[in-house]
Amino acid sequence: MKAMKKTIIILALAVFGGTAVFAQNIWTVNYEVGIPLGKMTDYISKTSWRGFSINGNTYVTDKLTLGGALQWNAFYEKYPRDTYELDNGAVTSTVWAKMYVMPLLVNARYNFKPEGTFRPYVGLGTGAYYIQQETQFGMYVDSPKNWRFGLAPEVGLYYPFGLSDLALHARIAYNQVFYNVDPVGSNLGYLDISIGLAFFSW
Repeated sequence: MKAMKKTIIILALAVFGGTAVFAQNIWTVNYEVGIPLGKMTDYISKTSWRGFSINGNTYVTDKLTLGGALQWNAFYEKYPRDTYELDNGAVTSTVWAKMYVMPLLVNARYNFKPEGTFRPYVGLGTGAYYIQQETQFGMYVDSPKNWRFGLAPEVGLYYPFGLSDLALHARIAYNQVFYNVDPVGSNLGYLDISIGLAFFSW
């Protein structure tokens, strides 16, 4: 576990620190909305309105950028007081389900129109997801914490404000995490929708 964390830190420094040595860099700061999908909805089905992301990319060709992203989403759902069956018996209680997801990803983006009013792109992110899953039954709390591998295909758009180095940024990504933790199961999937600002630097 320590070796994995050390690798992730080195990877993050290489990605974000490396953006300064190339010709043009793009930095984005975004507000994020998370929408649970698939098996995740059996645990939490409500949309998360608490999230943010920071992304740094640099052009390696006239249309291709490489970089990385740090994201955070908090999912939450409260279930009514009821009797719930467990492996070792039953409990009558209100149930609180929470999940905090922090992806640390490297990504590649293909920019269809690097210049112009609308600058759409498609991309793929991959890396480590730190996930804290918290379930509370009355006074009992189960809170496993895990690092898992995942993928995040994405589509996005930059909309520059005139001739300035500032732009509106919008993005939609599907996060597929190879999870294998009960009660979600082997795959954890959610959609994240981002809206924020992009900064172009040289």
